[in-house]
Amino acid sequence: MVDPPTRPRRWNVEVEGIKWIPRLADKARMSAAGTLGTYLIGHSPVDFALLKRLDMTTEAFVALAAATTSDEEVLAALRSRGFDEAAVRKWSDRFESSYRVYIPLWDLDEGYVVTPSPLQKLLLPFMRAVEGPAMDLVRKVRPLP
Repeated sequence: MVDPPTRPRRWNVEVEGIKWIPRLADKARMSAAGTLGTYLIGHSPVDFALLKRLDMTTEAFVALAAATTSDEEVLAALRSRGFDEAAVRKWSDRFESSYRVYIPLWDLDEGYVVTPSPLQKLLLPFMRAVEGPAMDLVRKVRPLP
């Protein structure tokens, strides 16, 4: 097992042209290590969408990612299980347009926005204050795939 990161990689990191698998693998490794914090694994709409396309449960993905050391190994393990790769690639290709509402929030929250706008500077403390309770609520009401 590879040491888990302290935050998942950015939304646009790809493995062989597929977005989100590297980020989901990071969150899975963080979950397996007990260091997930306020991040969601499986409950987020994006995780849910990808896991459904992979025909995989959250628990199975966490185990798979924890047992691998690279994105390429994760993808190879997924391929060995079998999934509709064309459907996953189509989803990945539409990622930015599908999740355009979330992307600026992730980038701001995780520090990928180097110079936040004045409005973002005002919103960031509020976002951080409600993030934990909001994610706890999502975990309670949204089923895992």
